Amino acid sequence: MFRFRKRPRFNARDGVFVIMENSAKKNQVHNISMGGLAVDYEDTGYLLGKGSYELKVLSNQNRALNRIPFKIVSDFHVGEVLYPYRKVKRLTVQFDGLTNAQKAQLKYFIKHNTIGRA
Repeated sequence: MFRFRKRPRFNARDGVFVIMENSAKKNQVHNISMGGLAVDYEDTGYLLGKGSYELKVLSNQNRALNRIPFKIVSDFHVGEVLYPYRKVKRLTVQFDGLTNAQKAQLKYFIKHNTIGRA
C-alpha cells in the first residue's frame, strides 16, 4: 500500500542546513514541508536510534528554527553513483509536536527558503 504525504514538500535552496541534536555538523536539506524534511549525511557510525529528538534548521539568510522535535521516518544508504567514495545516507524525518509558534516560524521559513515543489 502506498503512503501519500499529507503536506506538499518543497525543494530547499542552497544554504539551508540541518544540525542534529548533539552534533555540530551541518547537512544540506533536500526538501522540507510543514510535516518534515529530508537530508543526506555522511554515516559516521553514530546511530540516532528509534525515538524522538530535536534538530535545528538554518539558512544563509540568518533565519533559524531551533529545537524542532522530530521522529525518524527512514534512514537508508544512497547509491554509490551519487557519492562513490563516501558512506552517505538519506534521513527523512517527521516533525513531532510543534507548538503554534514553531508552526508559524516553519511556515515563514519554508516560504522564504525553498524553490518549487519537490
